[in-house]
Amino acid sequence: MSNEELIKKFYVAFKNKDMKIINQVCDESIEWNTLKGMPHGGKYVGLKAIFEDYFPNMLSNFKEFHAIPDEYLESKDHVTVIGRYQGISKIGKKFEVPFSHVYLVQENKIKQFRQYTDTKTIQESLS
Repeated sequence: MSNEELIKKFYVAFKNKDMKIINQVCDESIEWNTLKGMPHGGKYVGLKAIFEDYFPNMLSNFKEFHAIPDEYLESKDHVTVIGRYQGISKIGKKFEVPFSHVYLVQENKIKQFRQYTDTKTIQESLS
């Protein structure tokens, strides 16, 4: 499987909340870096910290939150995904902002994630 295919598999598993696949494609000590302007943003290390701490806390701010990948760019051990976040906050404000996600893939596992997006617009939807 190519690195791009692995990342596509991850997005499908994430959308479907398929932790079995997520555990297969992510390194146990994966490093997850989200911008500090995101709700609960920062650096998280390990599957438990990411999927039992960061995501439940971050997603609790929203009625809906979708990461929609539009384009995948593979370069050696990195895959960059260009897409958009769409969502509705708990208070009913809609938003759509572009994102870039940069993944480091080694030995057929996602080792690192870095996020780039418009956190100001997301924060504005919360108030």
